[in-house]
Amino acid sequence: MTIYLSQINLDLNSAETRRDLSDPYDMHRTLCRAFIQEEDVPAPFLWRLEEANPGTPPVVLVQSAVIPEWEHLPDGYLLQQAMRSWEPEAVIKAGQEIRFRVLANPTVTRVPEPRPEQPAPTGPSRGNRKRIGLTREEEQLGWIQRKCSQLGLTDVGAVVTSSGRIRSQRKRGHTIVVIKAQFDGQARVEDPISLAAGIRSGIGHARMLGLGLVSVAPRWQ
Repeated sequence: MTIYLSQINLDLNSAETRRDLSDPYDMHRTLCRAFIQEEDVPAPFLWRLEEANPGTPPVVLVQSAVIPEWEHLPDGYLLQQAMRSWEPEAVIKAGQEIRFRVLANPTVTRVPEPRPEQPAPTGPSRGNRKRIGLTREEEQLGWIQRKCSQLGLTDVGAVVTSSGRIRSQRKRGHTIVVIKAQFDGQARVEDPISLAAGIRSGIGHARMLGLGLVSVAPRWQ
């Protein structure tokens, strides 16, 4: 099945652009306009706001299984857009050397450490397990190594090129805070089917906030 990868440049003169750059949930809602199908339900898509130099137009990558209709975005929102299509299963081969980039939400599910004033938990702890964001670089690198293994990649070399927090006012009066980290690296493809599936679905949580899109390219490029 074909997937479509779009690169859109946003116009900073647009009030909608400036609003969306301050809150990824708002940007997701705006991008949904290009994917509305029957019954006003948007088709699934992944996206990532690329890091940009000061004074340059913001760049957003958007991946989808349907062709986006960018004309449905607000007037003046886009400066330009480009799109290409490809089929990961037809392109990715076993043994291929690749480069990859992903901005993701590295987390682990565990029983939180009790506060000093709290008693230590006793008995079964399954119900006390929570998803916890990983902030230490070594933990983040361990996370991406595990994800790469699930993607069918070996000989992985990755670095954390940026790390921080995303804050979103998704619900009025309630701020959502999510850990993010960008990973850049190289690897060898051992299982092309697993990698293609991961590219299609994304990895990690908080994909609505612009996380989880896996970008790959041949290592020689």
